[in-house]
Amino acid sequence: MAISGTIIKIKSARRENIKHELENFLGVSWQQDTPEGDMILLIEAENIQALHKICQKLEKIDGVLGVYPSYVTTADEQ
Repeated sequence: MAISGTIIKIKSARRENIKHELENFLGVSWQQDTPEGDMILLIEAENIQALHKICQKLEKIDGVLGVYPSYVTTADEQ
C-alpha cells in the first residue's frame, strides 16, 4: 500500500466544489486547510503507480492549481 500526505494548491473560489469532487475519489480524504488556504489530503492507494494516477486525476479538477505530495511511504510493498 502507498500512503501520501499531499498538499493541493487551489483557487479559493472553487474550494467547496473541490471538496465535493474529492468525495468521488476512493482512498482520498480531506484532512484540513493550510493557513494559506490550500488543502491537505491523505491519499491511500494499492501501490505507488496507483497513487501517481490519483494525483494525475486530482490535477484535472477545476480549480486545482497543483498537487504536491509532501510525504509518501510504501513500507509494506515488496
